[in-house]
Amino acid sequence: MVSVTKRKVHNKPLELHPKKVAMVTGSFPDDPCGVGDYTARLSQELARQGIHVCVLTTDLPEIKPLNHHSINVYKVVKSWRLYNTFRFVRFLKAMKLDLIHIQYPTRGYRWFLLPNFLPLICWFIFPKLCRIATIHEFTIAHKFRKIGMIFLLLLSNKIIFPDQHEASTVLKWFPWLKGRYTVIPIGANIEPVSTTVSSRRMAEIPYIIYFGFATKSKDIITLLHAFKQLLLHGVQCKLVMITHLSSNDHSVMKELGIEHAITVTGYCTPEQVSLYFTNATACVLPFKDGVSLRRGTFLTALRHGLPVVTTMGENVPEVLKNWENVILTPIGDYHAMSDAILKLFHDPGLRNKISDNARELGKCFSWDNIGLQHVALYSSMLT
Repeated sequence: MVSVTKRKVHNKPLELHPKKVAMVTGSFPDDPCGVGDYTARLSQELARQGIHVCVLTTDLPEIKPLNHHSINVYKVVKSWRLYNTFRFVRFLKAMKLDLIHIQYPTRGYRWFLLPNFLPLICWFIFPKLCRIATIHEFTIAHKFRKIGMIFLLLLSNKIIFPDQHEASTVLKWFPWLKGRYTVIPIGANIEPVSTTVSSRRMAEIPYIIYFGFATKSKDIITLLHAFKQLLLHGVQCKLVMITHLSSNDHSVMKELGIEHAITVTGYCTPEQVSLYFTNATACVLPFKDGVSLRRGTFLTALRHGLPVVTTMGENVPEVLKNWENVILTPIGDYHAMSDAILKLFHDPGLRNKISDNARELGKCFSWDNIGLQHVALYSSMLT
């Protein structure tokens, strides 16, 4: 089970050993990717604590530089195919780095293998360069992708996992990693725009919200059926989906006759996302493998103090208390999901209780805390 401990955060940055860190990521804003967004937020926090961050990413027109003097964004490769190895190595040679930190996986890597081989390449060419990898997804990864992570796991000096369940799963495959990993939780993809906290107010037309990529790990069809049941119960509301949907998802919406009550926004800026969250009645996140603390979209809802209806997998983090700070429903059960949303609409007291408890739990995933844990790890690796 997973436990989250709130650590004391100091306003004064730690005495730093690393001065220059290369952050490797295939995606970076405004290229849509949860890990890319995470990397941008982490880079900003590290820069705030005195580290010069060099982001090494894909040469895409969507990727923009960050407005910070201690963060440089370099579009190093057009793709992450192995034939770009020499270009990447030449770039690393020109930099005076203390540490290289690889974020894996990202949408920008696609299925190409250069990121997987980077620890081996650095070990061979830059043996004194400290190598760290954050593995964001292992449990739900295809078995061939799991095997493809072997150099990341074997030749990185330290591995970071977003929660203990991910770490435990990896140890079953690679038991020699025991003692060479640490757990640092991820933070919310989107922080609240305003720090002002007030009771959640109902919008003129109440709506529930879905946020995140509509990937195979998300059960969009169950969500659509649950929303259909909500309308059949006479609830006057809308469903706002901050995502892009497939043609099949749109076909299901039409078959169910609910497209008139659904808004699919496509890409939104962080400010727009936060505004949608602030005025929503609830957030519904149907994960096919169940909710976990590595889901940035879930943490975004917590940080906004928004009641979340989500799915219960085999390993529910112990900090999640059903009907206290979250509502958990069986995977694929749209009737249970609809009933849970219905109770939130009809019981303001329940809605406010879960909202307050969710906001309190969300404090455990603050970015200053996450940044401090990374700085401490970097420092320990370089002493």
